[in-house]
Parts: sequence; structure tokens; C-alpha cells
Amino acid sequence: MQNNNQKKAIRQICKPSEQTKKKHKAKLSKPLIITLCIFILALLFLFLPFFRIQTIEIKNADFVSVEKIIEHSGIKENQHFLQGFGGKLNDFFGGHYAKAEENIRKSVPQVSDISITYSFPNTIVFDVEERIAIGWIKIPDGYCTIDSKGVVIEILNQEPDDLPVIKGVRIININLGKQIDVDQSAYLENAMYTMSALIEADLDLEGQKLLNTIHEIEPTINGNIYLYMVLHEQDIVVICNQSRDLKNNFLWLKQLVNSEAIADKGSGTIDLRGKTRTFKPNSLNEVTESEEVVETDGGTR
Repeated sequence: MQNNNQKKAIRQICKPSEQTKKKHKAKLSKPLIITLCIFILALLFLFLPFFRIQTIEIKNADFVSVEKIIEHSGIKENQHFLQGFGGKLNDFFGGHYAKAEENIRKSVPQVSDISITYSFPNTIVFDVEERIAIGWIKIPDGYCTIDSKGVVIEILNQEPDDLPVIKGVRIININLGKQIDVDQSAYLENAMYTMSALIEADLDLEGQKLLNTIHEIEPTINGNIYLYMVLHEQDIVVICNQSRDLKNNFLWLKQLVNSEAIADKGSGTIDLRGKTRTFKPNSLNEVTESEEVVETDGGTR
């Protein structure tokens, strides 16, 4: 009898209670529930339209083709926003698509720089910095346009009709998206400096764009630069040089053009060198001072 009671006591001690069983089941089920929740959240994260690109926004692309930029980025609508995301650690946390940015810099020479970022909830923003063409140069098999740093933007088989030709330089080597190699580098530098100052003047002052009136740039060995302009039916030659006042000279020139002060004086030459800026109309007769438009510190007369 005593032995039976002892056996029962041992079985009761060894047998887990119902409460212990429940605790054990709870311990097993918690990791399973957490894992299942994570799995469901991951599925939602991957497949919900909310996390897919619905809008591609392009900023500051005035001259380069938007379609070309998007194509070379490799980014498409309806792809998951994490596809192509990041690169280096700082790119990832900065929300940049570094690989797409690099692809565009290499493949689209019209783009100087670009930033591609994710904008919550489902938009990608392309912020473009374009290369602005300042002129073109004749090459053996066509024409090439360059920016203010001499980088080749485009190679064309026909003459651009909205940019001036840069005369007096001979091409040694040319590659898209790279600086052009010429044998008269000083000539090209003078031309680029001049056109950069002219474009800045166009941006600073409203009215007719000077860039649209110039059809030829001709740097010379003595440092003078000749710009050949067409204003209405007037053929105007502008003589300038590389100076700190060049932008201010072009601002004055733009004011002169916009005021139409020389509109009835026919073709002629505008000299922007020195402290006094002058316009001399072409004439078979000797030009007198009264026939000149002269700008001094007081303005134009």
C-alpha cells in the first residue's frame, strides 16, 4: 500500500501540469507568430502598389530629352522603389539612386550632373544640371557643339542654326562628354570665356538674347575677339577682348540693342575695348564723331 502511494506521488511530480503545458506552447508559438507577421509585412512591402514608383519627375531639363534621361537611368514606372536604390552607404541613407546617376553621366553628354532621389510615397525626382552649348566647331565629318568648358555635347551631321560657329581652331581629338582637344587652345579659351560672359549677360538682363543674334566667333592671335551679329537687316561686328569688364560690356551692348539706338544707322562696328565703347556705322564717306554712338561713364550718346 505504501509502495502504491509512493508511485502515485512520483508520477504526480514527474507529470507536467496543465499550466506548464500552456506556458510551453506559448513559448513555441511566439516566435512562430513573429516570423509569420514579418513574412506578411515583407509580402506587403514587396507587392503593395504603395511601394512602387508611380511618378517620375524631371527638373531643370530644358534642352536634353527627358525620354533619353529616363531610358539611360534604367528606372521604370511600377518598379519597386528599392530596386537600384543606394550604392555606397551614404547614398543609401541619402535616398540616392547612385548607379542610375552614374549611368546618365556616362551616357548622356548633355548632362553635366544629376541627382536622383526617392520622394515619399511613390515618386522619383531627377534633378538635372545641363551642359549649355555656347557654339559649334566644324569637324571633318560634321559639326560638334561644346559648352563653356570645351566639353563636347553633340556631334551633328548638319550645321546647327541657333548657335555661332567658332572659327580659327583645328580639332586634334574629339569624344562625346570629354573636353575637345585643339591645336589652338588659347583661341578656344578666349572664345569660351567670351561666350560665357555673353550668356551671363543674357541671363541677367531681359530682352532680346544676344546669343541668338551672333552667327560667328573669331578669336585672333593678338587677343581680340570678333563677334559677327545680325540685328534685323544690320550686319554688326563686335570687337572685344578677354577682360574683367567683359560681362558689363555685354550688358551695355544688350541695352544698346534693346533701346534700338542704332537701329536706323545701318551696318557697322561696335568696339568694346578700353573705357569708351563705340559704334561706327559703315560708310563710304569718312565717319565723323557725330555719326558715332559713344558710351562713356555717363551713358550712350
